[in-house]
Amino acid sequence: MSFSANLNSSIPAELADELLKKLAYVSEALVECEFVSGGRDQVSFRLQQGQEHQAQTVAGRIVEVADKLSKTRVPPSAKVLVSRKDRPASFSADPHPELEARGELFRYGSGRYGFGPLLTRLMSLFDRDACGLAARMAATPHQFPSLIGADALDRCRYLRTFPSALTLVSHLREDSEAIQKFAGEARWDGNHLVHSPESLSSIQCLLAPSVCFHYYAWLQDRQLPGPSCITALGKCFRYESRSMAGLERLWDFAMREVIFAGPQQYVLDQRRRVMDLTVELLDRWDLRYEIRSATDPFFIEDYASMAAFQLAFELKFEILAPLPYKQKDLAIGSLNYHQDFFGRSFNFTGPQGEPFCTGCLGYGLERVVLAFLAQHGLDPDCWPAAIAAEFSRPE
Repeated sequence: MSFSANLNSSIPAELADELLKKLAYVSEALVECEFVSGGRDQVSFRLQQGQEHQAQTVAGRIVEVADKLSKTRVPPSAKVLVSRKDRPASFSADPHPELEARGELFRYGSGRYGFGPLLTRLMSLFDRDACGLAARMAATPHQFPSLIGADALDRCRYLRTFPSALTLVSHLREDSEAIQKFAGEARWDGNHLVHSPESLSSIQCLLAPSVCFHYYAWLQDRQLPGPSCITALGKCFRYESRSMAGLERLWDFAMREVIFAGPQQYVLDQRRRVMDLTVELLDRWDLRYEIRSATDPFFIEDYASMAAFQLAFELKFEILAPLPYKQKDLAIGSLNYHQDFFGRSFNFTGPQGEPFCTGCLGYGLERVVLAFLAQHGLDPDCWPAAIAAEFSRPE
């Protein structure tokens, strides 16, 4: 059965997708929601069977979230740095069905997929190219764990600004009675693991939502002799509820980052340099794309003020690649300047004791692969010559 929520005002077009993503978190009873056809002032929604009595509560929460997003709306002021969207498209079908039919893509659950040889080789190919970019930046290689301490995410306010994306990690308490109780009672009921919550430990770690946080924690409480530039490939974890679909939005995904820390001018120069190299790389891949100013998907309470700050100081630029089968853009990477936020948060400074600034470039490798296949198809004979030649070489 469908219900509806009448909003107090029409949602601006640029906030429509953001609102629908955030509505996924208003209630566990919510199955799906969408704008009523013809406008953005009414949302229809469905609830789980047996939860229809929550309709009024859910409708109230939908209106509340919409009010918070639109009340302090940030007028769109995107700045386009580079655009290659006018390149001709040679493919327009959704690659997911064929990938699954070929056994190249296997769905384990929401946001969790396994990849076959074609996808794996393409990810390796694009990452090798990204490593070549990092080498031209003289970035030194690093490796970080998938786990990150809750203390690190607390220091940089991630727990407050992106709480809905967090994936918490626990284990059984070092208590033989609690362990035996868990072993005797734990079972899978078809949807969830049934267990005794008191058997679980307190939360010390989370699955890392980004690679660069590890490096800032590495530099914590240090006075550094000069600037640094590193690169790392890591697994990132961001829970996005019902927004997780195919390779567009995964619960865990691979991120290649180039991270730099130092005085303000050094960081700004590095971001300019890495942006130029990114354009060279994207052109080599023959992707249709655009690099434009953007904002992060902050949680509801902080959305307006934080988004306005990012836009005003041009702190974030996204690499947007069109997906022809959806007629929508997909963010496949970003170039970020954090000012001295992480330098202050983690207390790492330069030779004179001033908080260092930071910046980074990040590519989501699965998204790069999806954008490439969505634009060029699955037949290597139809791919750009440089990619087809490299793909055909023996491993």
